[in-house]
Amino acid sequence: MQVTGKYRFLNQAASMACLLAAANAVQAADKPQAPSPVGFAREAMGGGFMVQFFAGLLLVLVCVIVLAWMMRRFGRLQSSAHGALKVVDGIALSTRERLMLVQVGDTQILLGVAPGRVEAVHVLEQPVATGKQDFPATGTFAARFRDALGMEQAS
Repeated sequence: MQVTGKYRFLNQAASMACLLAAANAVQAADKPQAPSPVGFAREAMGGGFMVQFFAGLLLVLVCVIVLAWMMRRFGRLQSSAHGALKVVDGIALSTRERLMLVQVGDTQILLGVAPGRVEAVHVLEQPVATGKQDFPATGTFAARFRDALGMEQAS
């Protein structure tokens, strides 16, 4: 069918639009498509990610266990569980100053403690009885916990 006159221009424009659309479709088919979010989720939960995740988790757990073992092996920050020196009680006088009652053998000493300075305030000849009960420093945690629960229920 032959198109003449003013419709000839519209026919040519429609033909050009169809050719451009076909060319764009061919060009788009050649390019790799962007992955969908579902594809990212499958890739993120793949074997490599899970191995890396569990290896990191295992490393953190090993570090915690090693640090706990070192603390048990080399002592805690405050040692002297079986020593002759023991802090009996203490009270904060301000944000930086404290009064501490320290027992050395049978003698109790009242100390004033400030940053960069410790001074003996008074030496007590008779030990002061405190309301706190001494818990045994020996034994397993479970035994000490049972004893603490027993003392809690008794009072």
